[in-house]
Formats: sequence, structure tokens, C-alpha cells
Amino acid sequence: MKKTLILLLPALALLQIGCRSHRPVQPEFEQLAIDTLLERRGADCRIEYRFATIRNTSESAALQAIETANIGYFFQVEAFEGNAAQAAELAIREIDTTLLADVQPTQTYEISIESEGHASDTLATYVITRSSYTGGAHGIYGIEYHTYSLKSGLEITTGDLFTESQAERLDEVIRKKICETYHVTTDDELSELGFFPEYIGATENFLIDDRGITFFYNPYEIGCYALGGIEVTLTREELSAL
Repeated sequence: MKKTLILLLPALALLQIGCRSHRPVQPEFEQLAIDTLLERRGADCRIEYRFATIRNTSESAALQAIETANIGYFFQVEAFEGNAAQAAELAIREIDTTLLADVQPTQTYEISIESEGHASDTLATYVITRSSYTGGAHGIYGIEYHTYSLKSGLEITTGDLFTESQAERLDEVIRKKICETYHVTTDDELSELGFFPEYIGATENFLIDDRGITFFYNPYEIGCYALGGIEVTLTREELSAL
């Protein structure tokens, strides 16, 4: 996406101000629910999809672009040009031929993916929540945030929100806030808690709201599974100081 935002604070302002006379078409979300049970060699896999689809994509090229991107993220299919139901069929076939190719008899596997969408004048936020058990000691879960411009349909990245110098300071601020939260001061202390200090920094998994920006890290991204999901919120005041 071209750097049309440059700084985060103007982006935050869009959430509340917006130009009413040029307000882009707002997405109308509705849920597509798909439940499937796959069985093979005495094992089964329960799949539950709750996809928040945009029903009025015909009203805007931007909405169609956002829908296409969401389908790719949700069903984890690349360069897919069909609709959500077709993407679900493809994803289920992939699970049937890969996950269930080497199953344990009587084992029950579960895959649950849910999503929801929100819009505020010029921005749309899409949230995907995953939870699954596909073998091993425990299940896995994660949350993904995707923010789009309703005018262009393009996804907003940290490169659109921060300059290079701001991005460097941003990484430092995130590390400092994590240290403050966990009452440590050094990388060695972070490591002892289960963090991976070398991976701590800004992530593209973020949420913009009226508080500021929240970076979300799923298990194993910057720390061990036991640490769970980690959120780091930077307020408007902290962002303005970058």
C-alpha cells in the first residue's frame, strides 16, 4: 500500500472525524456458517467455520478487494478468486488430504475459526480467531487483526503508519513496555520468563482504535506457549512522542 497515511495519529483521527460528505461505502457484514465432520480410519475431525462475509461487495470495488483478502486470510488460501463457500470447500479438501492422511485411530481433532468485522467511517477492521487441536500435547489458538482503508480497499501496514525512524523507536518502546509489565530490565531476564527477546518488535498484527494502537502476539511469536497471547498497547500520547 502506498504511504498515504505516513503517521498514525492522522489515521486515528479518521476513526472519529472522517469527511461525512465523502464517506466511503460501509461494509454490511453477515455470517456464513459451515460445520463439517471428516472421518477416516476411526478418527474424526470437526471443522467449524464462522466467516464474516461482506454482503454488499457489489457496491464498491474496495469492499470486493477487502472481501477477497479476508477470504484468503480466513481460509488460508492464496491467490483465490472464488467466494467464501468455494474457499471453504478447498480448505476442507486440503485438511482431508493432509491432516487426516496420518491420523491416530479413535483420535478426535478440532478446527474452529471465527471472524467478525467492524467499520468506522474510513477504516474497516477484520478479526479472525483460531482454535484447533490437530495432535500433540495441547491445542493452539491465535487472533489476527487486519485493518483496511474503505476508500482504496488496501490493507494498512506499519509501513503506512510510521516513518523508518519512528519504527526504530517503536520497537524500543514495545520492548520497554513488555519489560515494565513483567518487571524485568534485561534480555536475560526476559528469556528466563520464556520470551524470545530477539523477536520482540512491532508486528503487523495490530488493532487501531480510539485508545491508540495495540500490537498482538500469538503464542510462540515472541515467547513460549505458557506466556499465552501478549498485548502491547501504545496510547495516543505515547505515539505522539515517537
